[in-house]
Amino acid sequence: MDSLRAYIHREPQPTISKIQHDSLKAKRLSDTFNCFQDVLPISSDDVKDLLVETIDGVKKIEYQRTFLAPVTVEWVGQKAPSTSRADATCPASEQWASLVRGMRSNLTILHVHGGACLYVENFVLLDVFNAMSSQGSPEAYRSTTSQLAALSGGRVASVKYRLAPQYPFPTGLLDVLVAYLSLLFPHPRSPHQAINPSTIVFAGDSSGANMLYALLQIIRLTQQHAPITFHSHQIKFPLPFPAGLATLGFNGDPLNSLPSYSLNRVNDLYLEVPWSLPSYPKCELWPTNPPRSQVHATTSAHAHPLLTPALAHDCSGMPPMWFAVGDEQIVDGSWAVARRAALQGVQVDWVRFQAMPHCFATLPGLDTAWQAKACMQKWAAFCRACVEPQDRGRPRVKAIRVDFSSGREMEVELEDESALPLDEVERRVLTMIDQVEDAFRAAWEGKFVSKL
Repeated sequence: MDSLRAYIHREPQPTISKIQHDSLKAKRLSDTFNCFQDVLPISSDDVKDLLVETIDGVKKIEYQRTFLAPVTVEWVGQKAPSTSRADATCPASEQWASLVRGMRSNLTILHVHGGACLYVENFVLLDVFNAMSSQGSPEAYRSTTSQLAALSGGRVASVKYRLAPQYPFPTGLLDVLVAYLSLLFPHPRSPHQAINPSTIVFAGDSSGANMLYALLQIIRLTQQHAPITFHSHQIKFPLPFPAGLATLGFNGDPLNSLPSYSLNRVNDLYLEVPWSLPSYPKCELWPTNPPRSQVHATTSAHAHPLLTPALAHDCSGMPPMWFAVGDEQIVDGSWAVARRAALQGVQVDWVRFQAMPHCFATLPGLDTAWQAKACMQKWAAFCRACVEPQDRGRPRVKAIRVDFSSGREMEVELEDESALPLDEVERRVLTMIDQVEDAFRAAWEGKFVSKL
């Protein structure tokens, strides 16, 4: 932990361009896995207009208008025993057939990676809180996606969304929406047929998990929308929900306004990396012109529930949700979202690993710890359970705390006396928006600011 923390806070700090470039480096995948990429072509503007109308219909905020572009999806799955992996030069149909042969479940995981990666020699260190959606790629996340595929027996479709700061909110979300629609309504040259949504589970970590939760909100909010054209398909609404949402280090409070951000500093790695300060090393990507305090969006835009999940009031009718967290700084935000979902009748699984940092299951040096292995097992098991017959005796809400030393699992109450009321969570989040913006403006005016 100390060495990782020291690396993140090294001097001089690398530029955003350097971090982003290094975070795109591919990790080698074992020969026991199939892996190929499918480029989703641009469709009509209907899907972009759908997203913009949904954002504006919920709350008017300042954001950069987006546009469609081809989206790459990387497919990963275990190779069938005694077979060779399809060569990268093979037609997409052959690569898809090889992928299907290795499946032990009909599960398809739509995976969205977290948004901030720092490349450490041969490792990728994931997710710095205030650099959401700015770094990473499916190629860098192959350790995670291959484990999910192997442990679940399914296949993983990992989305290569466009990154901030050059493509801020809602461009990454648009790419994720396109990827989901392309599973349901494939483009004409797609290697696969339409995939049944009852066999699809959303899975992501940190800001990737946030985008997938936002996608669930979009599905809910567009139930009465008029039909749209997507590739050669006429899509009628409502869109189907997937079978589940499975998250690691879900960040329901991107501006870090809740008590755990201060209380859990001792357990975490990312202690105020100073992206927002004028003194941070400049490059062609950062700071933006005009400067903004957050890499992925304007500060004021965080008043929107598609950017700050803790502000989303309605999650009724959504599929089962799984939250894995450590004793991390952002745990209160994910806890608030899980509590709201449970109160509104959503099936919720909450797993909290004692003394573990943000996204611990993917961190170099920690990914071999028993806690990381246990977390990956539970993550994959939940994904698979979502598409298989459910145990009728299973509780609708299950919350456990995993002891750091013994690994003993203790059942706890998801809603306990230490929990902030949800209206107080909202008040603190909205108050922090003004505080962050005031501190940011003061810093850029040359005034001393102790914390952004």
